[in-house]
Amino acid sequence: MNTLPSLLDGIDQRLIAALQRGSRSSMADVARLAGVARGTAYSRLDRLEAEGVIIGYGPDIDPGRAGYGVTAFCTLDILQGSHDKTTAALAAISEVIEVHTVTGVGDLLCRIIARSNDHLHEVLQQIAALPEVMRSQTQLALNTSHRRSVAEVVSLEVA
Repeated sequence: MNTLPSLLDGIDQRLIAALQRGSRSSMADVARLAGVARGTAYSRLDRLEAEGVIIGYGPDIDPGRAGYGVTAFCTLDILQGSHDKTTAALAAISEVIEVHTVTGVGDLLCRIIARSNDHLHEVLQQIAALPEVMRSQTQLALNTSHRRSVAEVVSLEVA
């Protein structure tokens, strides 16, 4: 995968904005909303997928309404040289929905969703059992007062 940032031009931004407004729309509708020909929409979206800019078309799910009402952030200190092995092990835990390599305190920051505090405890025990994890610190999110998708950020640039 290309790790260089992709520069999105106005057409790319309009296509992403059109997808954000109606991800279940036909390609003809997406092209119309973006103000481009259908062939242009196809080729641009194919390129954005190949470059890893667009990584999926699925629905944006509210975790709480889907039964996962507990969100936590867990900072991990890991053994030196164990980054890849640890991130792979964390990715295998379905409730760990994001893993970030960070600066400052800790090495990794994980976003975790769970059905209850007891369920979160089980997930944290799985993480603590990983031999590469030396220490963890967990914070519970009491409320999510603001949430925005990357597609919305890109869409706002063309608004």
